[in-house]
Amino acid sequence: MSKCKKWLITFGLVIMLGLLLTAGLTVYVDPFFQYHKPLSWFPYLVDHQVNMNPGLAKNMDYDSILLGSSMTVSFNTDWFNEEMGLRTQKLSYNGAYPKDQSNIMDIVFKAKGNQVTDVFLGIDEMNYSADTDQTKFPVPEYLYDDNYLNDVQYIWNKDVLLNYILRPLVDTKDKSDWNMIYKPWWQDEHYQKAIVLMYYEPAEESDVYVAPDTYTEAIGENLDVNIIPYIEAHPETTFHIFYPPYSILYWYDVVRQQELDAVIEKYRYMTNRLLEYNNVEIYFFQNQEEIICDLNNYADYTHYHGRICNYMVKCFANGQRRVTKENLEEELSVLHELAENYDYEAIWDDWYN
Repeated sequence: MSKCKKWLITFGLVIMLGLLLTAGLTVYVDPFFQYHKPLSWFPYLVDHQVNMNPGLAKNMDYDSILLGSSMTVSFNTDWFNEEMGLRTQKLSYNGAYPKDQSNIMDIVFKAKGNQVTDVFLGIDEMNYSADTDQTKFPVPEYLYDDNYLNDVQYIWNKDVLLNYILRPLVDTKDKSDWNMIYKPWWQDEHYQKAIVLMYYEPAEESDVYVAPDTYTEAIGENLDVNIIPYIEAHPETTFHIFYPPYSILYWYDVVRQQELDAVIEKYRYMTNRLLEYNNVEIYFFQNQEEIICDLNNYADYTHYHGRICNYMVKCFANGQRRVTKENLEEELSVLHELAENYDYEAIWDDWYN
């Protein structure tokens, strides 16, 4: 056999061995949790929601889930255990659309079925008039389906190997806390009025009034396609749906764009539709003046401190801030009055107070 042929065979064997070792290492560590639960000793970096949520949904031990946008990332899942005795898995998607919630609930209920006793779903009204098949980011189907053949994109992935297997082994400082995965980068000192106002730019004023029913058809389609099918299919599961408390600056934008009546109608329509189901509870935090008007609770005009998340968990446990068909109009009236008549100019008058 010629030296050239021997060299080619040796080179091919080395390549094959390298591929096998890479695949074996990826499957063993499994940084995206596609095949098994996390290894107890490995310092996992959990920071990519789109890639990691499906594996977490398939293989983690839990009896409840937390869904929503970046409005849910500051929740500590230990609080659900302390207040409600639940093992809750956080499955947040920044900027989540209803389709994102549907994608992950499909995996959750296929993997766990009636083991899921509670779903905590934060709804951002501005995203519920999107197209029913719209996701915030492209979905890597090979991580969301059950086809192992297309997993080659995972097990032989340079980014997975370098950034989620080798890097954590070399530098463990970014190791994730399992109860606080996806936590924001903001520290306590970033939650203050001066910083919020420094980066906030009011929306442009509009002279076009937005009619109350402008968005209801699109919202109805999203509920029918992406949310309600799971509520109907799992009557044994309680869906705790909540509207996160954006700051008063959010409502300043809404008023300036003449959308207040339309946004209020969004909440009215969604709530009435969802309350048709006995396994749904609705919690309304948008009109709590002591929270939303204190900009020291926020890092920007919508994202609130973890202490607000802790308060919401307590409400889920004790029923405070729960909305029913009987008190819905009162709660919406309070919000409308607050948003329409708030002295917005005074926010800047005492910027540093």
